[in-house]
Amino acid sequence: MADTREILLSPSFGPFTVRPRAMMRRTDIVAGEDEVLAALERGDRHAALRLLMRDYGTAVYRYCQQMVEDDDLADEAHQMTFVQAYEGLLRFGGRSSLRTWLFGIARHRCLDLLKISRRRQKRFQLMPELPDQPAPAETAEENLTVRSRTSALSGCLRELAPRVRTAVLLRFQQGVTYEEMSGLEGERAATLQARVARALPVLRRCLERKGAAP
Repeated sequence: MADTREILLSPSFGPFTVRPRAMMRRTDIVAGEDEVLAALERGDRHAALRLLMRDYGTAVYRYCQQMVEDDDLADEAHQMTFVQAYEGLLRFGGRSSLRTWLFGIARHRCLDLLKISRRRQKRFQLMPELPDQPAPAETAEENLTVRSRTSALSGCLRELAPRVRTAVLLRFQQGVTYEEMSGLEGERAATLQARVARALPVLRRCLERKGAAP
């Protein structure tokens, strides 16, 4: 499933170009978290929040956008995540990394908004969506191919159950380990690894149906 993993890990997969954690140096992550912890020791939540938003704001939005597949909901989930983080910073117990803690908040807020959105859809008749405006032509054929695969994969991810989708995104888009994910999900790491392993062939078959598999 290397091709599916490559698309998931691609910096172009999402509304922003960011560096996946798998490509970041561990020293960069630790140094950033040390700055946040130092601010918390001073009792300066404002500085700690600014540092969290500096280091993880784009990645959190990227994760939320792929989870909820709606820009307005993604904005709401992103805002709610950092509001809750600000409220909870002084109670942070250090049982996980700050990054894992922050994505745990984002995960819960996205799942909550997905439930609310499903209830709204059942309650109201939605108007048919107007077709998107055609995107401007790309100059490079390679860029077109990447964009096509990225779009196809986004559609395939929407077909996964929310808890499966969040496991795939946390693992491949954000580089969260199965052990870290276990603390967020309350499930065994082996169970989560098996869930992701089962999802990858499903994604591949979906990509093949859409003509996006290499």
